[in-house]
Amino acid sequence: MKGQRSPRWLFILLLLASAAAAQEPVPIAVNVPDSIDPNADSGWLRIEVAVLIDDRAEVVTSEAWPPYPSTQYPNSHRRLQDDQLLQQLSAQYPQAQILAEPDGNITLLLPDPQQLVAKAKADALAQQREALLQARETSAGHIDLPKSTDGNTLADLDDTAGATDSTENSKPIALEMIDAPDKTGSAGAEWLSPFTESPPLDASADSVSSSTNISGAVIDDLAEEQTPPPALPESFKARPIESLSEGLRQLTRSNPDRLQMSTSWLQAPEVANLPIILDNSGDDPDWPKLQGFVQIRTGDTLKIGVNFWWNTDASYLPEGFYMTSPPMAPVQRFWRDELSLLPLDGPTVAKRLATFKAIEAHIGAGLPLVEFVDPTTGFFRELVPETDDTNSFSPPATWPWRHFIHVADTRTVSEGYVRYFDHPVLKVVTTWQELTWGEVYQIGAADREREDIEKAIQDAQDAVADPTAPPVGQLPPDQQSLR
Repeated sequence: MKGQRSPRWLFILLLLASAAAAQEPVPIAVNVPDSIDPNADSGWLRIEVAVLIDDRAEVVTSEAWPPYPSTQYPNSHRRLQDDQLLQQLSAQYPQAQILAEPDGNITLLLPDPQQLVAKAKADALAQQREALLQARETSAGHIDLPKSTDGNTLADLDDTAGATDSTENSKPIALEMIDAPDKTGSAGAEWLSPFTESPPLDASADSVSSSTNISGAVIDDLAEEQTPPPALPESFKARPIESLSEGLRQLTRSNPDRLQMSTSWLQAPEVANLPIILDNSGDDPDWPKLQGFVQIRTGDTLKIGVNFWWNTDASYLPEGFYMTSPPMAPVQRFWRDELSLLPLDGPTVAKRLATFKAIEAHIGAGLPLVEFVDPTTGFFRELVPETDDTNSFSPPATWPWRHFIHVADTRTVSEGYVRYFDHPVLKVVTTWQELTWGEVYQIGAADREREDIEKAIQDAQDAVADPTAPPVGQLPPDQQSLR
């Protein structure tokens, strides 16, 4: 291609940098099962993909690009589970419960804002009832009780009668009148003797030693049985790149190419090798410039297929040129009602989120959500502010670009080597390696440790935010947050 640079020196640089970056991680104590050799190949793969862009004017104008390229997303696909995206959504939509699906899709359960109003009504009604009960108890305490002919009040008579009954019923009953449960014909407390007699002194030591040995053996067996198996890492979870990191850092320092996207993931053996979509154009309000997906094909050799396109303003084409937009990615985030689980459309989601925002501002100003109009009938008046939000909460309906540059290719990639998909504008770099069982369990243990630390930090933050709230472990399951 005209204006195309030879990738040989880039390839060598990445190889050398990848070898330098492939250092052994700090080991974590892991109990690998005795039946597994930690140095044996596990079948788990670690795959890394990076996309670099060079869309300088002199580069894009040096090529004769196809004026009407075409592309499409696969019908069957999956996504990578991105913890950073989940945390971002959780912070952006605190009212929603975020659920990560096995295929990488995300479900957001959004409650109806009227539930807050209903709860405010119930709380206000409960407070009103409590006030009425306290008022009745206070007024009842000042009523004079009628007296009997001897000058005592009815309450005194009741107390005297109660004391008499208590005295009559408190007469002790002899043990001889109680029959033993297993000896109906015997009298006295002789049936209690087997439980009060002490064992012979010469037999106590042996029995205690025997019981100790037995209980110790049982505890050892239980401890051995209850030892949890080593944790395995999650498949198709987005992770930072490792082998390519140093090479890409050096490459972007000395070249105009800029890193547009990089990710890595692990996948277990014998999983379905569905195409993995790596953009969110079907969910984000702004249409991204980079779109595409990759697919791994395993067999006698491993092949990596890439399909990416870069949206441009077509400054290198005649003025007035226009083409049909490429497709948006399939939707990854699905909004549903928290109670009915029915899908919510964009306008409904926008309306609910705007209402939540207005309610929070209303409460933050110290204003109630409801107000008593007639306490005797329980009639309320809502004070929820009105919202007028017509946003569709959907991706843009029109494509803001005029053209896209497309690259699609499938190459065989040897383990431990870096494959460079050469292209003037879109440069794709990939590599992969098979992990040993020791490495798999090391990564699983590190993931588990990181999750425990994050959970402890979140619990501490929640405790600071609400010191009166009980720990999460003490809440009923239906009251625990799904996050």
